[in-house]
Amino acid sequence: MDITHNLIINASAETIYQAVATKEGINGWWSKDCMVGEKEGEKSLLKFDKQGTIVEMGFQTNTLVPNKSVVWTCIENANPAWLETKIITEISDSGNGSKVVFSHAGFDEKWKGQEPFEMTKQRWEHFVYSLVSYCENGEGQPW
Repeated sequence: MDITHNLIINASAETIYQAVATKEGINGWWSKDCMVGEKEGEKSLLKFDKQGTIVEMGFQTNTLVPNKSVVWTCIENANPAWLETKIITEISDSGNGSKVVFSHAGFDEKWKGQEPFEMTKQRWEHFVYSLVSYCENGEGQPW
């Protein structure tokens, strides 16, 4: 099972790539407190303050193709549905801005209809909007 958002973002491929592949970018739209592995094979750690409780998510950077593609694998998360899933960002030019296919892929079917998966879908609605806002206006809504 995958969660996929097909987007047109009024920003350059480079801007979008920097947003999803660097610490500065991730700080701008997803996690205010993070360490990002900016080379293939490196690890990332994102922290979120959920009503006073710090939640951590760990990722392995699998693929970095500048201005084209970023793939991370989740290796640590309190939400068990996330483990071994991939966050994939594919970027291509689209006349007016860039076409982006943003996917959180590889959820086990056993999570279908379950709170861990449904909550993830809802959260991505927020963060995808935050990514678009950050890339287009320089202001996202990270947690």
